[in-house]
Amino acid sequence: MATPRPRKIFLWLFPLFLLATILSVYIFSDQLTGFKHSVSCNAYNFEFRRGLAEDLREIQQKVRKSFLHKEAPSPKLLLQLEEIVKRLDPEVDLASVFTQKGTDTDSLDVCPEVYNGTKFGYPFYEKGWELINCTNVKPLRSVVSVLVNTIAYPKQDENYVETVIKGITETYPTVQVYLATGSVNVMKAAQNYKNVDVVLVDKAQVAKGWNILVGKASTPYVLVARDVFHFTWLTQLERQIRVISQIPYVEVAGGSYRNFSGHWKAGCVQTTMKNYVLKYQEGYLHSKNGCMLCDYLQGPFVTKTSLFKLDEKLPIQVVFEDWFSSIIKKGSLVMSCPDAMYFTTDYWSYSKITDRNVWTPLAKKWELNQVLLPGGVKHSFSCEDIGVTCKAKSELLPLCCLQEYAYALAFFQKFAEAHNFTFELDTGSALGGVKFEGVLPYDLDGDFIISTSGIDILGKTETVDYFQKNGYTLADYEPKKGYARLFFKKFYFEIWRMGDMSNKRYLPPELQKQETYTKANIGGYWINTAFSPGLFSRNRYGREILKHSQSWIKLGLSHSFIEYSPGGFELCKKPEHHACIHNFPADGNIPFMVN
Repeated sequence: MATPRPRKIFLWLFPLFLLATILSVYIFSDQLTGFKHSVSCNAYNFEFRRGLAEDLREIQQKVRKSFLHKEAPSPKLLLQLEEIVKRLDPEVDLASVFTQKGTDTDSLDVCPEVYNGTKFGYPFYEKGWELINCTNVKPLRSVVSVLVNTIAYPKQDENYVETVIKGITETYPTVQVYLATGSVNVMKAAQNYKNVDVVLVDKAQVAKGWNILVGKASTPYVLVARDVFHFTWLTQLERQIRVISQIPYVEVAGGSYRNFSGHWKAGCVQTTMKNYVLKYQEGYLHSKNGCMLCDYLQGPFVTKTSLFKLDEKLPIQVVFEDWFSSIIKKGSLVMSCPDAMYFTTDYWSYSKITDRNVWTPLAKKWELNQVLLPGGVKHSFSCEDIGVTCKAKSELLPLCCLQEYAYALAFFQKFAEAHNFTFELDTGSALGGVKFEGVLPYDLDGDFIISTSGIDILGKTETVDYFQKNGYTLADYEPKKGYARLFFKKFYFEIWRMGDMSNKRYLPPELQKQETYTKANIGGYWINTAFSPGLFSRNRYGREILKHSQSWIKLGLSHSFIEYSPGGFELCKKPEHHACIHNFPADGNIPFMVN
């Protein structure tokens, strides 16, 4: 499908706008540094410029991604740019991405609200903002339905269900409630309320229960009232509907929550899915109308009915994590308004923290090697756990492959020491040690050279069997050529015989023993490498060796000795993947780090 002409123009102009922003940073910063009142002022200016440079680098990568994918930039990206411009000049008046939608005077979803001043609610401030009486508002029953799923409630908590239903019907007597339960007693109690439609669902099918409920709703919005044990006017349902209906791109709005014992949380979480890692961090970076911009909500929320559908194949503990990841990826915005408060109890937080197995299906679906939760909790998953191999594609190698690469080299080095032969990292593997303290994360294979006695040992049947028992395959052995390959998980090392090692030739005589060879830190293991790996790599690859370039095979070059032109990556086959290589900068190693 052809890109619309205005969108094409925007895609071309947006990088120019970004360049103008960058130039303004330096102009403004140079003006600041002209006022050298003190050393501390200069230090502040340096940190200010450095912080802006880091933010702009991140934005540049996102702009490049949008440009390559022929997509309009995300609303979040525009918010980041707004934030930078505001930091440069707080008085500038921008047309915000959050400019409210024009209201249709014939049909509002909910009435507007007005602030009555700082003294109106004194002294307890249970009021302050009030709805304006309006005649052009739709009936609330035609705007929103309430979904309550109590399938997973333990038997001792079933008594709260009627409290919830009663609270909803008293607060919003016209709104339709759809209730899923696994209890006959709850079903009978709910039948006493005329606006409650009850569905009996098997206890093991919690996600299916949510999908059944949303399928019954005919309103444009639904309140997903998960894990609620009470319901009052504090929910501020109209507030959340107003946020979705009036703020562009916002499709989910929730509130804060408190539990039985009174512990309160805003419930706003930021997520980052990048390079096989999903990280959760509580807090917010942007806000509008007193609501936080979030990626994940810990409590109940209002959303568009057409948007809400859970993956029934996943454990119930992580179905909402999956759903939020999916809608964020599609460009939806999520907000949490802390002045709206729910009464909830979290039945799943303990298992999510303590049991990595509940995360494994989600990790497999999204190809994640790590899930990082607030509070420093980390769940790790192997290549086998998530069903990936180490065969290089157009994405970066999974983290588990980087670890397996280090394990393989450590295993080989231990074997070499035990059998008294020498080897060194060569070509791309030596360069990987210099740039990444490991394998080049976009490489196709590993490389090392081995002494003549070593290549002979690799050809022995007992050596092949020993490696096989430890999960490695020695293959393609050619004694005359002095060549072999070592395989693991569809990744391989090319092994070449060399009459001498560089450490034997160029180190001082007293350092030419194997135990004093130059060693590179490869994933936490000290592995023999070239005598001076930085010098070796610069002489081998030529210009700008610290910038990145994919393998000569990927680039379609005729052989590996053609001089590379580093500084860019080929386009990915799956550009939306969180480890798509062309979404990463072609310089530096820090952007590739995951923790």
